Amino acid sequence: MQQSQSRQSIFVELAKSLIPITPMGRAMLIGVAVWFVNWIFSGAETLFGSQALKTLIDFLSALALIPLVYFAFQAARAVTAGLLWRLRRRLIVTYLLIGALPLLLLLVLVALVGWVVVMQSSASLVERQLESYLEQSRAAARALSRDLSDVNAERWQPAVMSRRLQERADALAPMFPNITLKLRQESGLNLTVKGVSPEGVQAQNEFVGVDTNLAADWMSAQEFHGFVVEENFEGERRIFARHVIRLAAPPQAMFQLSYPIGDGLCERLFRTTDLKILPGQARVSLMMTPAGGKVDESEPGIAPQPSPDQVVIPTGIPIFKPVIEWRTGIRRERDVLMIDSAFLSPGSIWQRVQRFKSSSTFGSALYVVIASLAFVFFLIALAAVVSAIVLTRSITGAVHYLYQGTQKVEAGDFDHEIKIGGKDQLASLSGAFNQMTRSIRDLLRVSAEKQRLDQEMKIAAEVQARLFPRSTPKTTALDFANGVCIPARSVSGDYYDFLQVAPGVIGIVVADVCGKGVSAALMMANLQANLRGQVQVYHDTYDQAHPIRRIVERVNQQVAESVMDSSFITFFYAEFDERRRVLRYVNAGHNPPLLVRAKSDGVTIERLDRGGTVLGLFCDAEFEDAELQLESGDVLVAFTDGLIEARSPDGEEFGEERLIDCLMELTKNLKRDAASIEQEILRAVKTWTHDSEQEDDLTLVVFKVAQR
Repeated sequence: MQQSQSRQSIFVELAKSLIPITPMGRAMLIGVAVWFVNWIFSGAETLFGSQALKTLIDFLSALALIPLVYFAFQAARAVTAGLLWRLRRRLIVTYLLIGALPLLLLLVLVALVGWVVVMQSSASLVERQLESYLEQSRAAARALSRDLSDVNAERWQPAVMSRRLQERADALAPMFPNITLKLRQESGLNLTVKGVSPEGVQAQNEFVGVDTNLAADWMSAQEFHGFVVEENFEGERRIFARHVIRLAAPPQAMFQLSYPIGDGLCERLFRTTDLKILPGQARVSLMMTPAGGKVDESEPGIAPQPSPDQVVIPTGIPIFKPVIEWRTGIRRERDVLMIDSAFLSPGSIWQRVQRFKSSSTFGSALYVVIASLAFVFFLIALAAVVSAIVLTRSITGAVHYLYQGTQKVEAGDFDHEIKIGGKDQLASLSGAFNQMTRSIRDLLRVSAEKQRLDQEMKIAAEVQARLFPRSTPKTTALDFANGVCIPARSVSGDYYDFLQVAPGVIGIVVADVCGKGVSAALMMANLQANLRGQVQVYHDTYDQAHPIRRIVERVNQQVAESVMDSSFITFFYAEFDERRRVLRYVNAGHNPPLLVRAKSDGVTIERLDRGGTVLGLFCDAEFEDAELQLESGDVLVAFTDGLIEARSPDGEEFGEERLIDCLMELTKNLKRDAASIEQEILRAVKTWTHDSEQEDDLTLVVFKVAQR
């Protein structure tokens, strides 16, 4: 059961991943459904028999194009982004858009203009030739009509006039193929002759139109000259160049010169223009009545039109001329001739160029000039392409090397440097990248060194913390606070200690090494070792009467021999005799500790400043010791200068006066122990500094004489 449910969930997730769940995706699915319904169930104009429903579905189908266009645009963006990710491809596309594409469009425009010019010039040439033929035939028709008008009425015999017309037709046949001459008089004379070509071939396939009248009913003028289209009873249509003239004498006589615009004339035009000419589409009926409606084929005199399968419509460049329907007199612009467009093919154009080149010296010279210019332009274009390729490779190569460099740096290889070639901006960028990697290497080296030093300082701080007393002396005569040393840096140059000098004798030490940091910490460790060694010597031969200044003098001698020039230590050393409650001390240039005595008449402050100069400056320095009798409730506060020189954010020092005021306020409460006094002093200093960074180490030692 669980396996089947898991399979169903897998199929559901797969279906959800395949079906688009975005609003545009849902719109696309709806559009596909609408297209399917419209394709399967709709008829020509209805859907399920309803025209309104068909209109609605068509409208929804048009709306469905919106999500299709959206997804096509998104797909194009995705494909473009993938293809144009590389800079080289993007530059190539840029060059194509700003260089090749405008040039290609310009070439296409020039070719199109040239094609139009050649086409128009060819059409104009054929049109002028056709007009020339029409003018020549008009002149011939008028000359013949004048010649016929000059003939005496007695000589208008059919045989004579037929022979006369035949001679004229044969003379005109070489110029106007398939020419036909007609002469008609109401007296009964009706002659029709066709010209015979020089080869002795007479026109064949006589075309008999529906209207056989020599002059059409619509013709009111004395003469007619132009192009006409006629249709026979079989539905065939032909275009003729026709000239109809009413003769001056004899009366009611009509003369007609006509020749078809067909293959014969097209052949003559080909000889003069070197262009293949075909009859135009004017031979095809427009299937329109004079009023503009469709032809009624049941109307008498209208033959059924040929089917489209029976009509071969030529293609090419049309020559439009006014053409008159001979039966109705309707005038329309129709294409009477068609120039075969094969002359625009590259092969035909090349043949024409070769003929132009070989036709004359000027043509040959012009061909050489144009070919030379084309070759020069080709060399310029080739140089431009090669330059573009070289510049592109220089740009993309530099970017590629920069990309590889970033990949190397990202992988942690900071020793990788880019090869620099050239002196352009990209070379400067590569040099800047190499300088950056070198700076990063130096920074990492410095950072590693700093981490190592920080680790060493951390270890040194831990070692130094072990040098400070871990517990207070076990005595009932004094109440000791734990003591505190707050370094300004990782390690401190301050020093405090509690020593067991002898049974019942406790040593108290507070010192401040000149300087801060590691050197001060090392001097502090040296001081501790020397002091403890001297105390141990005196502990073995302890005498209550021994002067403690001897200890300080011996320590001074050892410190002076080990410290560097201009270095010194301020030092306060005291010994407390628990039995006698006597404090003996030596102050070697240290800040005087404060002894606070609470008496019946108030609180007094004594500074313990007897001693001598600092340690380490003079090997033979002598010191003076002093002795004090301590009473119950007396409080001794020993400190370094970091306490009274603690600065507020404004730069003002805490000062000894504020410390004294704080002690006098604290010792009014006789029940307050040493630890609470120490904490209140530190809180007051912290409030004063607002936790701002300090420049010196702070050390504080507090003890209070217990009640007897």
